[in-house]
Amino acid sequence: MTAFWIILIVGILALIQVAYYQRHALRKVSYTRSFSRRRCFAGERVELVEVLRNDKLIPVPWVRVESRISPNLRFKSQENLDIAMDTFHKSLFFLGGYSRITRRHEIHCLKRGYYDCSAVYMASGDLFGLASMRKDFMGDAKLTVYPAIPKAEDLPESALKWQGDVVVRRWIMPDPMLVNGIREYRSGDSRKDVHWAATARTGRLQVKTHDYTVSPRVMLCLNTQIHDRVYGSMEPAEIDFLENGVNITAALAAWCCENGIDMGFCCNGEDLSSPDAAIYVAPGSGEAKLNEILEALAVLKIKMRVGFHATLDGLISGGATDTDIVVVSAYWSESLEERAEALRKAGNSVTWIKIKGVTAS
Repeated sequence: MTAFWIILIVGILALIQVAYYQRHALRKVSYTRSFSRRRCFAGERVELVEVLRNDKLIPVPWVRVESRISPNLRFKSQENLDIAMDTFHKSLFFLGGYSRITRRHEIHCLKRGYYDCSAVYMASGDLFGLASMRKDFMGDAKLTVYPAIPKAEDLPESALKWQGDVVVRRWIMPDPMLVNGIREYRSGDSRKDVHWAATARTGRLQVKTHDYTVSPRVMLCLNTQIHDRVYGSMEPAEIDFLENGVNITAALAAWCCENGIDMGFCCNGEDLSSPDAAIYVAPGSGEAKLNEILEALAVLKIKMRVGFHATLDGLISGGATDTDIVVVSAYWSESLEERAEALRKAGNSVTWIKIKGVTAS
């Protein structure tokens, strides 16, 4: 008789806990996730931080957190983590009363891109798995992975030659911001350079003299076509190859920033955040401009949104002048040469940097 009452009481308690957890398992349970950094370069490692809180007295026997994360974000350790098809990630937790759990996952960022891992699906239930409760959470786990910047020895010879040419072959012009002295006025001097205080002091017209400086302005143009006539989609191997062009462009932008050269960027590919918009970054200098170009490269989808000749036509119609135009492309063609000649006639230089490993069409 005693065993009967024990079984009955246990059964009633089991039903009570089932009813409770079916309604309240995730009540006062919160979840957040975020990356330790918002931006990094391909090949670097970041942390994905998960924080799970139970703000009630009664513990939660189990909580399963599920999310979809790109296989380009590789987890270092899979302890307490179930990964299906390199995409679906499941974490299992036990939450005591008024408790908080923080987990840090080291992630290796394999490829450039923009990754939004904020959406999370959470499930919980009773001790015996007879009842469950589900809930969706939104974290703030967004990560921009910049393209890897290759070392100088990994760049094409044409890129290294161009860098050397920029140093010694540029339009040399006086910089109006760099005043190095005063001299008497000569025929042809601009009245904007007149130094009125010195003129008043000497009684003769005096003008400011300027130091000379390189006029550094570069437009980096990336071609996302594998050859001049692309129909339909490209093969995965071709897309992977053109990733080298993305890395070369990133390296040239970083070099321009390091050497104080104004730089811009344009491309005929697709911006994942705005598929119908042309990819164009106006020339500028400094870390902020470099980051703007790297952001554009991070969200770039390698496909032909428009023909590359149309991208060069945009520079021509936009009146580009006094600019070093660098074309990073797998090929060169008569069509591109025609546009390049038009840009040269407008006072620009045009340099083709060939992506390694592809024979020009």
